[in-house]
Amino acid sequence: KKSFQGPFRACHDIVKPHDFYRNCLSDLCLSDGARSILCQVLETYAATCRKHGAMVHDWRTPSGCLLPCPENSHYE
Repeated sequence: KKSFQGPFRACHDIVKPHDFYRNCLSDLCLSDGARSILCQVLETYAATCRKHGAMVHDWRTPSGCLLPCPENSHYE
């Protein structure tokens, strides 16, 4: 069995990543690798994980999918 690490590690046994991964590859190829597509797929997977009660660790920082912050604030 493959060992999964990273911010979604607690989710992989609850929400299988295979379909998300396959769709992400397809969408990224069709969009010439647009980061916005990657961020949308990761956000969808994170939301699905949380919906099923899985803990999702910070994925935005390592993926470069940071949220825009209002003036005089920052993302943690």
